[in-house]
Amino acid sequence: MTATPLAAIRFDDQDIDGFVAGLVEVLRSAGWRLSGVLQSRGIADTECHCADMDLTSIATGEVFRISQPLGNGSHGCRLHPGALAQCSEVLAGELTTNPDLLVLNRFGQGESEGRGFRDLIARALELGIPVLTTVRPKYASAWADFGGELASDLPFDADAVLAWAQDQKEARHAA
Repeated sequence: MTATPLAAIRFDDQDIDGFVAGLVEVLRSAGWRLSGVLQSRGIADTECHCADMDLTSIATGEVFRISQPLGNGSHGCRLHPGALAQCSEVLAGELTTNPDLLVLNRFGQGESEGRGFRDLIARALELGIPVLTTVRPKYASAWADFGGELASDLPFDADAVLAWAQDQKEARHAA
């Protein structure tokens, strides 16, 4: 397994949010100190075709509503950039606790355009904190450009992801 400090789980139509939440529970039960967020979606209502999206801090349980209502006529992403920026700021503060791993729900459109969690990822790597995220095929090229030699792709396989995480922990302790 490659010991790159930045990794993304490749996914398409799988339940990535449930998968990552399961990984976080396994790591927590093994005593890992984690920072980051898990994503969850509500149920779409009659006002809009999309469900609400929330990010929940793994460390504190704080919830950030990152979607905004744009009404029935909207067809695009309803991501609330201000809420995502606030979440990123809180997570940046959590990095001072030197977690074993930073887990982020997505490397998506915002990150591919130079926004979103990009600065947070860079800061974590500067501090020597490995980062685990997820990426859809649509953003794979932007992911590769961003991560370069520091990044690796992981399959949608719990054993592979947990092995990568363990490699990261061992590399940090050996340094």
